[in-house]
Amino acid sequence: MTAVALGLVACTATVEGTASPGGPPDLEAALSVPVPGLRPADPPPPPWQLCTTAPGTRAPRLDPALGEPVAAGSAAEGMTLYAYAWAASAPMVAEAILEQAGTEAPDCTSAPPSADPDPAVRTARSVDGWTGSGWTGITIRTEVPGPDPAVDETRLVRSAEVVVLVVATGSEPDLGRVVDDHLAAVADRLG
Repeated sequence: MTAVALGLVACTATVEGTASPGGPPDLEAALSVPVPGLRPADPPPPPWQLCTTAPGTRAPRLDPALGEPVAAGSAAEGMTLYAYAWAASAPMVAEAILEQAGTEAPDCTSAPPSADPDPAVRTARSVDGWTGSGWTGITIRTEVPGPDPAVDETRLVRSAEVVVLVVATGSEPDLGRVVDDHLAAVADRLG
């Protein structure tokens, strides 16, 4: 655990500007990829807590050693997608961050009880591993059925030294596809 903590301290802060060959990745350019059907929007600060949990269960958090992210947002009526990216000092640091989140993320399934007594409107949350477009990480998906359905998807992934957090909300059941497509486009820009 000490080695992980020491390694995490070595994370870099925001990486901006054009990357030189062999230099740090240009996260700002990578995250600026447009999301079809959505318009650019100012993202809120990153959610350092990955989910809410039942009382007495510690919620998984992003490691504060990541520092401030490069961030981008997109929105349309009924849907938002915010992406946050960090460049760690080395791929093994990014891997350690994801391993820690992956260890804690199953606690997200202990979602707080629904205030609605109707079982048809109960919140369902799942936590799964995810791999695609060169990324590896976890997906935390929350679905609220009923007359006003809602889907929230939080995906924390890494590729080499880059760590990306995507937080998407909407009413579309295929919200995960939007996140998949966005991460594929970001991966293309990172090269």
